[in-house]
Amino acid sequence: MIVLLCALVWLDYGSEVLPGGNVFGIIVVCSCAMIGGKLVGLIKLPTLPPLPSLLGMLLAGFLIRNIPVISDNVQIQHEWSSSLRSIALSIVLVRAGLGLDTKALKKLKGVCVRLAMGPCLVEACASALLAHFLMGLPWQWGFILGFVLGAASPAVLTPSILLLKKEGYGVKKGIPTLLRAAGSFDDILAITGFNTCLGIAFSTGSTVVNVLSGVLRVLTGVATGSLLGLFIQYFSSSDQVKEIICEKVML
Repeated sequence: MIVLLCALVWLDYGSEVLPGGNVFGIIVVCSCAMIGGKLVGLIKLPTLPPLPSLLGMLLAGFLIRNIPVISDNVQIQHEWSSSLRSIALSIVLVRAGLGLDTKALKKLKGVCVRLAMGPCLVEACASALLAHFLMGLPWQWGFILGFVLGAASPAVLTPSILLLKKEGYGVKKGIPTLLRAAGSFDDILAITGFNTCLGIAFSTGSTVVNVLSGVLRVLTGVATGSLLGLFIQYFSSSDQVKEIICEKVML
């Protein structure tokens, strides 16, 4: 069965399935990541929550990249990897957004904004100061490093929160919803700050224009999301079963 599947894929993609091709690299990385995640999930530590499977996936990727023989044959082009990262981030954020409790979010909206902006901005500024005075980096590159370090990883945060929600921890107070919403907003803030500082570092134009362009991108995204949300709210199907099935499929 496996040989037949590989033959069919080879007929469709040709040399991409062979060592050094993009499809071969994706298959190897996905297989090793799943195996690494399962192995880490088997580790049970007393009085501690289970280790995230993402840790095993990261270790698998580290080994693939740094073992010479494997890294020479497992290659994924930048265009492919960039698209896959964007798709993965979208899936994680959609999965987090579908589980939000709107009532709890309205009650905790002030706390959500403070929790999202405070740690990210403080960590970014602290990293920029250390990078500038200790490493001699320009301020732009210091803030680029700061926003990279200040971003909360949704791939780590979302599965852990969903696990705690399944166990019933903090559901009545809306803590899972608060953390997921704050984590998503934290990522938006970090990505916006990173792109703005990156544009300032490589741009020869006005700094004000680069800052305004970053703000404009955020406002455009908020407006688009709001319009789509209103469309789904007022033009959704009356059949609740279909809505539940659609939500489960998206999750």
